Amino acid sequence: MTELQSETRIFVLQAMVSMAAADGRIALSETETICALYAELTGERPTIEEIATAPDAYRARGLTFADILARERARLTREAKETILRSAYTVLLADGRVGARERKKLADFANALKISEIHRGVIFEDVERTLH
Repeated sequence: MTELQSETRIFVLQAMVSMAAADGRIALSETETICALYAELTGERPTIEEIATAPDAYRARGLTFADILARERARLTREAKETILRSAYTVLLADGRVGARERKKLADFANALKISEIHRGVIFEDVERTLH
């Protein structure tokens, strides 16, 4: 993958952490996936503190991560949007359980980024192919 711009890095980390927390807890497999994928994308491993505090910036303002994505989508490249959604989906699959709240959160991310159902289907299929 290509090197991510610094402003995209935080969105990728926030997307992964938000997805991991969607079911109320972050499983060890999800934390490991976040660390490995973030390192693959950026060349740096996030600290546990970075993972724990990633959502604080938008929560403190009473926003959801999908709200932030909707506000910022015009500034994001197509590649950045795809990377954010791909990363979130990878984390969603990490613990082997996909619940309704997680599916809803992923749909909220895709809708906020204005990624069509067909395009997101292609992204999800690609993620699944790379995991198997």
